[in-house]
Amino acid sequence: MLLYIFSVVALQTMLSRIDDIVIAISAILITLLWIPIALNFFSADENKQYMARQRLKNASIGTVIYIMAISGTIFVLFNYIVTGKP
Repeated sequence: MLLYIFSVVALQTMLSRIDDIVIAISAILITLLWIPIALNFFSADENKQYMARQRLKNASIGTVIYIMAISGTIFVLFNYIVTGKP
């Protein structure tokens, strides 16, 4: 029984660590993708600012979709549509 409890705790700890790693990698990816937009947004050149405003909408939508995919929200939504069960 003690070995079973230890195995479950070890598995939970491992999954928690994997979750932390995925969240950290996701945060780094999102940050790297937003840096060019931020640099152009605060640029002195008006053309770069205009292009940054245009890319801002696409980047925002992409970030929301990415976060929903990583968090599993998209899976839950499609599962609800297909099966009808929450």
